[in-house]
Amino acid sequence: MTPRTITAVALSAIALIGCGGGAESSDTTEAVSEVSLAPLADESTTTTVPAPRPDVTPPAEIPTELTITDVTEGSGWTAAAGDTVWVDYTGILSDDGTEFDNSYDRGEPIAFTIGTGAVIDGWDEGLIGARAGMQRRLDIPGDLAYGDSPPQGSGIEPGDALTFMVEVRAVVPPSVAEDAPTINPASYPVGDALGVDETAAGDGHVLSEGDTAIAHTIIIDAESGAALFNTWAEGQPLLIEMLPGYTIDGLYEGLLGMAVGGQRVLSIPSDLAFGSEGAAAIGLGPDAPVILVVGLAGAY
Repeated sequence: MTPRTITAVALSAIALIGCGGGAESSDTTEAVSEVSLAPLADESTTTTVPAPRPDVTPPAEIPTELTITDVTEGSGWTAAAGDTVWVDYTGILSDDGTEFDNSYDRGEPIAFTIGTGAVIDGWDEGLIGARAGMQRRLDIPGDLAYGDSPPQGSGIEPGDALTFMVEVRAVVPPSVAEDAPTINPASYPVGDALGVDETAAGDGHVLSEGDTAIAHTIIIDAESGAALFNTWAEGQPLLIEMLPGYTIDGLYEGLLGMAVGGQRVLSIPSDLAFGSEGAAAIGLGPDAPVILVVGLAGAY
């Protein structure tokens, strides 16, 4: 599989980055436009902690057709072709249960767009209808897995059937500029403290410290009212780790307690935003207050 990942890059270095990963790789990785409200990670203080994961055992019989078993139900948006899903997974050989790959040891889920051929057919077909929070088991025959051409060094032999236990972290439909909410910046004056206006309530997972938020964001210069960046127009949300110091203070504080599916407008004074440095890459000067329109598309 070739996940399309959205990683943290400095706001001052907006870039087009193509990221691939995992033992199951191909040449279908595509570049995505990325911007983050986070600093570059400090490798000296960043650690990968394997997450708990569900057990997966081989099926009673080797699958000859795709078998989908929902172990737990999810909620929210139902995945369809064209949607991007974030998933953790464990993969085993259906024959004897030998594990050949998992995402948990890498410390983060993979993301890919359903129906684009970025993953094996058994995943493209098997994750249709999935929802965030769901555990789904996929028993995949060899012809919907890697067929006669498994990845070298993967431990998978030609024709092997595969079984995956998948935990769906988020399902996010594609977006275009017209999907972005519109606000009147004059209605959100920035004072000395953070202002939070919940313009739409969500009904999914509630963000807490230590979670990862998948959020669409519009950055507005509060003084001019100009929109400087819009992830709805970019087509991909941001991944924001909910840890103090990872992102600007105003965004971290403004996201806490927000439920997936909700929308908030954050009025952020400069000392809780980009401070004296500003964000020159998007045309924001020093000591500038900002307004952020945030839509929480997913969380895990």
